[in-house]
Amino acid sequence: MTEPRNIELEAEVELLRRQVERPYQFDNMIGGCPAMRRVFDLIEQVASSDVDVLVHGETGTGKELVARSIHLRSRRANGPFVPVDCGAIPETLLECEFFGHEKGAFTGAESRRIGLLEYTDRGTFFLDELGELPALLQAKLLRTLQERKIRRVGGREEIDIDVRVVAATARDLDAMIRQGQFRQDLYYRINVVRIDLPPLRERGDDIGLLAEAMCLRYSRAMHCDVRGITPEAYQVLRQFRWPGNVRELTNVIRRALALAKGGMITVDELPEDLVIAAGQRGPNGNDPSAGPGGFFAERETHLNDFERQYFCDLLKRHAGDVRRGAEEAQIPRGTLYRLLKKHGLDSAEFRSS
Repeated sequence: MTEPRNIELEAEVELLRRQVERPYQFDNMIGGCPAMRRVFDLIEQVASSDVDVLVHGETGTGKELVARSIHLRSRRANGPFVPVDCGAIPETLLECEFFGHEKGAFTGAESRRIGLLEYTDRGTFFLDELGELPALLQAKLLRTLQERKIRRVGGREEIDIDVRVVAATARDLDAMIRQGQFRQDLYYRINVVRIDLPPLRERGDDIGLLAEAMCLRYSRAMHCDVRGITPEAYQVLRQFRWPGNVRELTNVIRRALALAKGGMITVDELPEDLVIAAGQRGPNGNDPSAGPGGFFAERETHLNDFERQYFCDLLKRHAGDVRRGAEEAQIPRGTLYRLLKKHGLDSAEFRSS
């Protein structure tokens, strides 16, 4: 049988988790830094329109997540979302993949095949690694975007399509245009709205928020009894440069969970080269002399301020009625009394006179 004290603690942890996730969660993305808030604002602004979008960012920053978010918030949400990696399909097959082909169009074409653009009708076509698109396909794609029509390989009939294009690239398309490697007219056609994703190293405290969310998510999936990350490990994650961005952080957290011996991820579970690169341990294996501070200390301050404001608003809404406040917060009344005392709040001050 679970102890009453444990029930209250679990309820308190769940309450705080909901408070922390709410302001930083946006669809399947997490971010609280100004650059990511601008990204979220742009997604909200462009999703309801039908303009084509270019997402630019380093490898591993989450460009496909942005594209999916735009799709799910648009009028096309019930239609297909079709991602295509332009660099992963051989050039000789790209045209048929995009536009399909008619029976007998070439040797081996024994039946008609619907292309990806036609399949995406009334949906969103996500072109990943746009800079890898060959010149011939650039010209055909430009015409498709202008006319909103396709013609299957070996066919004569033009087929109307209703497709929104979201493209992504890590390459400098402006430089490619100057070098004659990318069509300027296609660039202007797709780049109606541009969303720039910041690299992880420029996202400050988001590193800690992401690491914490990943720890929670993957510990459940991997059936690990890991509840969090130590302050020293947070400090290492915060100071590392993350050349592989969010994808690399995901890999590090999953590795640490697999190696964790206790209930917390410590510096010992992080890759040695990462710890050294972060300046937290010398090549001889010495531990850092610096204390936690940084992200962890700042995070605690922000959480305390946010938590206190939450309970002030809660008491105002219910005119100081702790019973009704506890019901809304979905925690035991005793837990709410304890949290009010922690923040120096008196419910009587919020009662109507």
